[in-house]
Amino acid sequence: MHIPFQRNSNRKRKTKMGSSSIQLSSMLMVHLLVLLNVNGSLGIASTELQEICSTTQDPGLCVLALNSDPRTAAADLKDLAQISIDLSKANATDTATFVASLVGQATDPELKLRYQSCATDFNSCIGSLDNCTKAVSSGDFSGLQSQSSASLDGPVSCRDSFQGPPDDPAHVSDKCQITERLISIISAIAKRLIR
Repeated sequence: MHIPFQRNSNRKRKTKMGSSSIQLSSMLMVHLLVLLNVNGSLGIASTELQEICSTTQDPGLCVLALNSDPRTAAADLKDLAQISIDLSKANATDTATFVASLVGQATDPELKLRYQSCATDFNSCIGSLDNCTKAVSSGDFSGLQSQSSASLDGPVSCRDSFQGPPDDPAHVSDKCQITERLISIISAIAKRLIR
């Protein structure tokens, strides 16, 4: 007789523990939703992301790049600007490192000069992207627009330097175009923030 009573007691304990877990989960969910609403955003809508990206140089790359960052899911427009800056800066930094490595490898004196110039151009681009971060932090969205335009100068100048011979075996101009397309995302978001 004592054993069945134990089973019932364990069953009641499991039921109580199960309902306590559900209550705790529910309270955490409500708390999370309240916090998100207090912060003013549940993230940018995918339709707005599509609209923003449709105004960039490469809408497909824009959507792909922004969605590759996990912060995008909960980002508001200002956060999205910072995400696009971070993506652009990471790409520009990788390209600058790549181009700097080509300087030592180049045997053609003209290519060597172009690579050196491109390394300088990309370092300037990175500096302007740092200024974009400062503009977002301070809420200066006109400054963000201006600095995003300034950051384009480096990759455009580098790409233009490869218009004539000799051919660039490393395809640096292709890397420049990707950087330009990523920076165009910053400009598109800045225009939205200025409105």
